[in-house]
Amino acid sequence: MESQEVKYVGVDCGKKSIEVVRINSENSLERRQFSTTESGINNLLQWLTLNDIVGLEAGSQSFRIAKSILNKGVQVIVLNPGNLATIYQSLKKTDKEDSLKIARLIQRHPIEELPTVPIPNDEEEDNRRLCTEQENWTKQLTQSKNRLHSLFTQAGLTHITKKHLRTKANREISVALLPSRYQKEAERILKVLDLVELNLKLIEKEIQEALKKNKAYVQTIMSMPGIGMITSLAIMSYMGDCKRFSSAKQAAYYAGLVPRVDISGDTVRYGRIINRGCHSIRRVIVQAAWSLVRCQHGGKVKEFYQRLYLKKGAKKSIIATSRKMIEVLYVMIRTGKLFDSMPENILNRKLTQYGLM
Repeated sequence: MESQEVKYVGVDCGKKSIEVVRINSENSLERRQFSTTESGINNLLQWLTLNDIVGLEAGSQSFRIAKSILNKGVQVIVLNPGNLATIYQSLKKTDKEDSLKIARLIQRHPIEELPTVPIPNDEEEDNRRLCTEQENWTKQLTQSKNRLHSLFTQAGLTHITKKHLRTKANREISVALLPSRYQKEAERILKVLDLVELNLKLIEKEIQEALKKNKAYVQTIMSMPGIGMITSLAIMSYMGDCKRFSSAKQAAYYAGLVPRVDISGDTVRYGRIINRGCHSIRRVIVQAAWSLVRCQHGGKVKEFYQRLYLKKGAKKSIIATSRKMIEVLYVMIRTGKLFDSMPENILNRKLTQYGLM
């Protein structure tokens, strides 16, 4: 294939429609619009040629469309929208303009310079969806408990704390103490809590089954204290075998756990943690870090936190420890080595607890 035969296609995915523009070899434009239904995607595939290079932003439907394009044998590049400042700085903000700018971007820049997003396989995509669902139900559980607790505050029963509302039995005992005017609302909240907890148990079983399919991988990362089922699923789903990261530092950047750096002349200033990266990993690894620093088998990572704590305090130190954990996990995943401070009997007990032995 000669280079002049290559054509660049920009795709902007909406909820119901896809705006597409092709830049031909003579720089003329072809515009099309397709629906996001299966028939619409099939029409898009028929319109594309093997000479096309397709670019689209990562989004809710992007991976489904990208996989369909890949299956046809057409090269596709999924771009990180958070890094595509050229689109959002434009005076015009329309789907047609976005699709053209994406096409221009992949035409003018080699793929190595573009902020690309790897396309997950079906298993990774299913596991990522499971991560998101678990997070959403957990948030709903917290919100419902807070709503229930607020009723006790309104009723003047301030001796009832959130600890009294953790289990179903304790909630029912506590609700019986409410004045009658609060009872009906409390009973409705109890029904919501029962449903949420049931769904979380079902999701936990699905997570357990997903982890069992990758036992060796999971046993490796779970050898680090603080890493449980939820964290393991997030790391497995988003970081995978870590081969796409050139270094441990790049893995930490992916998780959004590196500081902003401002270099001016000989002056280097480090700012706050970047407001980018994989939210699903960052959320769980920070929680895992709190567990690790309280564990007696935290090893050098715990020692790192304790040294930093004396200078920076708890909050900054725990973020730095989270980054250190990602960097250590990167090495563990690439080499298959276990966390060296975790006794074998403790690890086996942990894996047995999660049904992963």
